[in-house]
Amino acid sequence: MRLLGTLIFGTVLAGAGVAYYVRERSASTGQSYVEVLRQLPGDARRGYGEARRRAQLAIDDGLRAARVRERQVDHALVAATPRDAEPSA
Repeated sequence: MRLLGTLIFGTVLAGAGVAYYVRERSASTGQSYVEVLRQLPGDARRGYGEARRRAQLAIDDGLRAARVRERQVDHALVAATPRDAEPSA
């Protein structure tokens, strides 16, 4: 029963979100609710594509920063190693 209640609550919440989006979009563009609903799948795809692009940029930035930090740590370790120490293999 708990699963069914969760599904119903999720459906109601999603429906309210769609209704709010349609109402706000209709008010800002002057389009009818039906026109906004017809454009919703395309808007969702564009939103998904933009979110994915931003996530990829954030990942790339994070990897770049990690590489820079790794080089800094490597340089610090080399600088901290005594010159007369035997290299370990």
